[in-house]
Amino acid sequence: MTRMQIIAKAVLTVLGVYALVLLYRVYPGRYTYRPDETPLFQEVALLCAFTVLVGLVAYFMVFSNSQLASKLAGPGEPLDTAKKSAWLVESLRVGLVFTGLMLLPGSAPTLVKIAKTFFLIRPVFNEIIISKSIPNMLRLSYAQWYTSIYHLLEAVLTIYLICGAPHFVRWQAKHSGQETASAPTIERPENE
Repeated sequence: MTRMQIIAKAVLTVLGVYALVLLYRVYPGRYTYRPDETPLFQEVALLCAFTVLVGLVAYFMVFSNSQLASKLAGPGEPLDTAKKSAWLVESLRVGLVFTGLMLLPGSAPTLVKIAKTFFLIRPVFNEIIISKSIPNMLRLSYAQWYTSIYHLLEAVLTIYLICGAPHFVRWQAKHSGQETASAPTIERPENE
């Protein structure tokens, strides 16, 4: 891979992660109708179509983007294995930290709510024990539960990305290393 192909691979990964977060933000599931009016078949069909769309975006932009990056960047001077690995790791880290910073303004209110939750644990348990029922603050509709879980996962992902996504970067470096290991190497002349 060339430097431009590595940078294109990092950019595609960053755009793929950002697209996945935005796709889940606009998931139209329980928002189209009230929960009691939504036909079950329509809900299942919409969920299946949405899952296929998310799977395609994840596959082609995040996990298997080497061919697309090669087509976007074009030919160039290939790097040796050590430089290629260093370029890939650094470009992915910079891109993923940048993605985390782009997601931070949307996750900031959730992070503040998470910090406030620690002060609400005791009153919630007291209300559960005294009234022997679920508190009103925990009675949410399906759409509210989906939104709450989405925002929680987005906040966790944002923190992970700002930390540089070390496990994902390591996996990508190993995955791209396997691609180069299966590629033909420089032929050595025989000394016979």
